[in-house]
Amino acid sequence: MNKNTDPRWLEWAKELQFIAQAGLTYSRDPFDIERFERIREISAEIMSHQSDLPIE
Repeated sequence: MNKNTDPRWLEWAKELQFIAQAGLTYSRDPFDIERFERIREISAEIMSHQSDLPIE
């Protein structure tokens, strides 16, 4: 584990969320926006699956 106490899967999910948010903020191409939205969904699915919390 890293210095913090977050498990690796949570670090990956957070990083995917950050990448998706930056992409959605700066992208104008509809296909890129669609891809970044999917990355955001995958991140939420990972967090939901690992934490047993519903996706909102």
